[in-house]
Amino acid sequence: MSQAVQAWLGDFVKREEFVATYRYYAGVLSRMVPIEDHSIPVMAVSTFRGKFYLHINVDYFMAPTHFVYLIGVLLHEVHHIILGHLTHAPFREVKQPRLMELAMEISANEYIRESLPGNPPRASDYSQYGIALGQSTMERYRLLEAAQEAGKLIVMPAMVDTHLGRGVGGLNGQDSDWEDGGDVRLQEMLREALQAADELGDSKCRLAGHTPGHWLQTLADTIRDPDTYMNWRTALEMFIAWQRQPMRSYSRPNRRFPNRIGELPGRMRYPGRDQPKEMLVVLDTSGSMARDELAEIARQLRRLNEYVDFTIVECDTLIHRVYPFNGVLTDVAGRGGTDLRPVFAAPFLEAHPADGVIYFTDGMGPYPAHDPGVRTLWVLTKPWEFHCPWGQIAWMNQLGGD
Repeated sequence: MSQAVQAWLGDFVKREEFVATYRYYAGVLSRMVPIEDHSIPVMAVSTFRGKFYLHINVDYFMAPTHFVYLIGVLLHEVHHIILGHLTHAPFREVKQPRLMELAMEISANEYIRESLPGNPPRASDYSQYGIALGQSTMERYRLLEAAQEAGKLIVMPAMVDTHLGRGVGGLNGQDSDWEDGGDVRLQEMLREALQAADELGDSKCRLAGHTPGHWLQTLADTIRDPDTYMNWRTALEMFIAWQRQPMRSYSRPNRRFPNRIGELPGRMRYPGRDQPKEMLVVLDTSGSMARDELAEIARQLRRLNEYVDFTIVECDTLIHRVYPFNGVLTDVAGRGGTDLRPVFAAPFLEAHPADGVIYFTDGMGPYPAHDPGVRTLWVLTKPWEFHCPWGQIAWMNQLGGD
C-alpha cells in the first residue's frame, strides 16, 4: 500500500500548477517517505533512522469536501520539517510541552494561504500575548509561557489538537531521533531538494516565506556547534543578580541627608525579575574583527536566543544597523575602525531601552570613561587586556562550565 500512496502523492506534487507555485515544497516532499496511516486524523510527519516520513490518512482526503485541504496540509507539514520541529533538540527541552506544541502550530501555519481543516492557530489569534508575524518558534514559546505564568493564558486541548501532527513518533513505536544528527540530515535533504528544484530554472518561489539560501544558512548555524562553549545561562544570571542589588541614584533622596537630593545619591533596588526580558547584543563590526570571529559570534547568538530575546546592534565607529535577531546572521555592516562608545550614548539607550548589553568585541577601541548605567557584559574575542573600569568581562574561551 505504501507504493500506491507514494505514487498518489508523487503524481500530485509533480502537477504543473503545484510545481509552478510550490517548487521547493515539491522538492522536499519528493524526498520524504509517504506512509498510509489510519491512526492519525489527517496527516503528520516523523523522522527515524535518517529518513523523514509523511503519515497520511488517505481516507480523509478521499472525501470530496476534504481534498481541498491537501495543499495547505502538505505545506503545513513541510514547515514542521524545515523549521526543525522534529530535529532541533531545544524544542524538546522545555518546561511546557503543550505550549511548545502551540508555538509550533502557529509557526507551521504562517505563510499558508491555502485552506486548512478545522480552526488552525494563527499568530493573530494570540496577538494579545505579544505573538506577531516573523517570530521564531522559540520566541513564541517564551511569550506564551510568560502569558501562562502571568495567569493570562490557559491552554486548552482544542488549541493544539488541530488534527495535524508534527511528530507521531518513529516507526514501530520508536521515538523520533531528535538528537542523533537530525539537523545534519535535514540540511542534507534540504540542500538536495533545493538544488533539484533550481535545476528547473530561475524561480521567485519561496519556502515558508524565505529564500532557500535563508534556510540553508539557518541550518548551517544550527547544526554546527560553537567552537567555544559559553554558558549563557550563567551569563544571564549575572544580570539577574545585578537587578536584585541596591543601586545608587541621584533621583532618590539619601536616607542620611534627605534634603540633599540631587547632590548625594540614594539607594534603590530595581524590581526583581526572574530573568532579563530584552537585551541589546552589540557586534563590533570593525575591520579588526576577523570573519571567523563573526561566524563564531553568529553561532553563539543561536544559543543565546534560546534563553532571551535580544536586538542586534552593528557598530564600528558608527551604529550602522539595529534589528531584531531572527536566527541568522548572514552579513554585517561596517568594517571600519573601532569605537565602543556610540551604543552607550544616552539618546541611543533611551531610544532602545534594555535590561542589559552584551557587547562582542576584540576590545581594540575607546570606551566610555564612566559607567553609562546599563548592565554590560563585554565578551572579548581575543585574549588581550581590556581596561574598561565598569561592566563585566568574559573571554569567549573562558565563559563556560556548569
